[in-house]
Amino acid sequence: MVFNMRRMQYLFIFAIVLLVRSEVRGSSGLPVSLTGHWQQVGTIFRGTVVEVQAFRNPTNGMIYTRTLWRVDETYKGKQPPVVRLVQRGGEVGGLGMSDDLSPRFYIGEECVLFVARQTDGTLSVQDGHAGVVRLHRQATGGFAPEQAALLNKMRLATAAVPASIEDVTDQAATVTADGFTAAPSGDSNGTSTNGLLTDNSGVPARWSQPDRGEPIPYLVDATYLPAGMTLTNALSAVSNAFAAWSTASSARFIFAGTTNLGQTAAAINANDGVIRVQLHDAYNFIPAGSILGEGGSYYTIGLLTNANWGTGGNVAGMEFNQSQGGFVVLKQTNSSLQTLTTFTEVLTHEIGHVLGLAHSSNVATNDPTLTNSVMFYLAHADGRGARLNSYDTNVVREAHPFNTPPYTYPRFMDITTSPYGAVTNIPGINQIQLRGYDLQSTNLVMTMTNATTGTGKFVVSNNIVSFVVPIFYGTPRLDPAGNSFYDIAYARFSDGTNASPYTSIKVLSHNPDYDAVSDGIPDAWMTNYFGHAAPQAGDKSRAGDDADGDKLTNLQEYMAGQNPKLASSAQRISLVQTNTLQWQTKAYELYEIQSTTNPASGNWSRYGNPVIPLSATGAMANVYAPSAPRQFFRVVKVP
Repeated sequence: MVFNMRRMQYLFIFAIVLLVRSEVRGSSGLPVSLTGHWQQVGTIFRGTVVEVQAFRNPTNGMIYTRTLWRVDETYKGKQPPVVRLVQRGGEVGGLGMSDDLSPRFYIGEECVLFVARQTDGTLSVQDGHAGVVRLHRQATGGFAPEQAALLNKMRLATAAVPASIEDVTDQAATVTADGFTAAPSGDSNGTSTNGLLTDNSGVPARWSQPDRGEPIPYLVDATYLPAGMTLTNALSAVSNAFAAWSTASSARFIFAGTTNLGQTAAAINANDGVIRVQLHDAYNFIPAGSILGEGGSYYTIGLLTNANWGTGGNVAGMEFNQSQGGFVVLKQTNSSLQTLTTFTEVLTHEIGHVLGLAHSSNVATNDPTLTNSVMFYLAHADGRGARLNSYDTNVVREAHPFNTPPYTYPRFMDITTSPYGAVTNIPGINQIQLRGYDLQSTNLVMTMTNATTGTGKFVVSNNIVSFVVPIFYGTPRLDPAGNSFYDIAYARFSDGTNASPYTSIKVLSHNPDYDAVSDGIPDAWMTNYFGHAAPQAGDKSRAGDDADGDKLTNLQEYMAGQNPKLASSAQRISLVQTNTLQWQTKAYELYEIQSTTNPASGNWSRYGNPVIPLSATGAMANVYAPSAPRQFFRVVKVP
């Protein structure tokens, strides 16, 4: 039986808005003045969500959400009884996209909406969260006093300031029997957990490269810049913005160069672990208005069934999805970005979204900690540049703490089966060793879960995982690069506080060995290299023989993925150049590089991170000798 796993991906997009401070009225619940909103939009109403349904636009491939509203009270314009709004973002067929300019709405929610018509004729909320007032009813059924007072202000404004009527009855809708989206538990806005952005299940995302001591690369598209800004100034601002987050957390970054992306950075879902910073909006990704920039990330999603483990690991008890790529897009034509410090502040804010942070607040607040955060929904434009406050640093450390989680690597198993008994007593046959790594600790504990039993059984002893097959049979080998397997188990390592992203152990094949006493080497391998299945002394085809005289037995050649009849085919370093090692490999096996300054001492230590080559043509790694006169390296295949 072959099982298939599907990886779901979600895209989050977030924005920062520059608004005049004097317009903010925290007491009214509106992020800008009534007068300002009245002038900006043609339709204002209080409504209740009756349907939410996402769809993919066949023209541009992007995801949108269609929300149907029952109009409960009209303040401006002419609406039908049920009106249709379309916002960017949503979830379709395992792919998701969420846009901070497009607030999420849920069935039964009541809001006051400031609505504008888009260029394609559809209706959308104006300025994202700034165009929404979420209403909450008390136990008595009425609105809270401050919200009731706000609605009275709206009614007075309607009566006292008559406005030209915009007729949007062409956007009338009929409620269907499907497509309903219920509100999630917890925060009714569905936006964040502990200051971190989350998916619909409340799980945030984080980057795992820093756990391995590896920097996150970023590319910069500086094809267009704000008027008067030099490339040197712009790149310095980008560097300072990343440095602010690096100083506050374990996240590290490395400049990968400048490029012309040729499309909006938000549309690039390469899953390559790269952040793409686009210092312009030449492709009109950001809607017109006061929006200065948007940023977000793609990430894998979905906790492991039963175990509830996250693909991004666990930090202090919180599970995470794993970020796979990120982007920032700036509206370089907005004159506010001509000020270098504001330009830097907006970059810092958007990078915060890329790292998984939500807004400190989406509305005006009297809390100075939230208001002064770089993650506040309004740009301060006060010369602060890349400065973070305590709120920003505390939240980013929830995802990227200085005590980084452990990490580990996937393993693959090719199983030898025999009609004459188990072969797991042969060291290295039907066995792998799971190893965990950590930048701070060596005291790690491994846990395995969700092991299937379709073709055999996983058995764990310490960190050694064996696979026992109760019957004798053969199966074709599955592609290790794919998502198929015959049996699978999952494992992770914990340092007592944090836990690694989970990894998998996949069974890819079952290979018969008809020997009366199995030597662990499949018949097909023997026939391929020796022309017969049964081992013989004459041609040195027995498991313990060394047919090519390279000091490796045939059994070792089989386990290493080498040719037992060719002395030059062996697990050895094949190329040494300045700062580079290359060695012969078996594809999808795990290799460690070790180093020492004195081989005679026997004191070898791991150098850098392990390597999993994707082909049998060999693996290559960069090595950099320290100040010692001589540095020696060796490569070890992890059992």
